[in-house]
Amino acid sequence: MKFKQNEELGVFAIRIKQLRESLKMTQKEFANTIQSTAATVSAYENITKNPSLWNIINIAKIHNVSIDWLCGLSEKMRNDGTSKTYTDVINLFVEAKNILGFEIGSKHTNCITIHDRNMKQFMDDWGKMLSLLQNESIDNKLYELWLDSKKKEYENVSIENET
Repeated sequence: MKFKQNEELGVFAIRIKQLRESLKMTQKEFANTIQSTAATVSAYENITKNPSLWNIINIAKIHNVSIDWLCGLSEKMRNDGTSKTYTDVINLFVEAKNILGFEIGSKHTNCITIHDRNMKQFMDDWGKMLSLLQNESIDNKLYELWLDSKKKEYENVSIENET
């Protein structure tokens, strides 16, 4: 798959801003963590400056994020294998379903007790959407749009904050 330079930098700009906002940092605070300036961070976020490979690696190492995620090649944000946000957990469930092919739906989730209200709501909704997909009431494109919107909704919601 070939990308145009602007598309690659656009994804980087979005991801760098997502990362900074998830850390609840200003551009200046974020810049200090990566030994840079607020003007440079602003330029990255506004696609007016190209980051060097060294800067991308530095950001990834300091903030423990995947370079593939920063560059838009992966949806997996963290390197350490831990799930920090609901989106991380949703990605694990989706990946496991795709690999193992298990069923999700009200009759299947009754065997699992989920105490977390956010995850329970997602699993209930996901079961309904998968049922609609299976019954061909919706197409795969609509299902993927729904799934992407749920991931965006939960991407900055830390698991530690919700129980």
